[in-house]
Amino acid sequence: MALIGAGLAILGAGIGIGRIGGSTVESIARQPDSAGAMFTPMIITAAM
Repeated sequence: MALIGAGLAILGAGIGIGRIGGSTVESIARQPDSAGAMFTPMIITAAM
């Protein structure tokens, strides 16, 4: 049972980090000039 819980936790974290990256890529696609300002906070947020 604990392994199922751990798997679900890892799955949730992976989905969350994927959404962070996807949203950042969409934002950079809309405003390419702000890529530098978005990239570092995205990495820090994903690392947390």
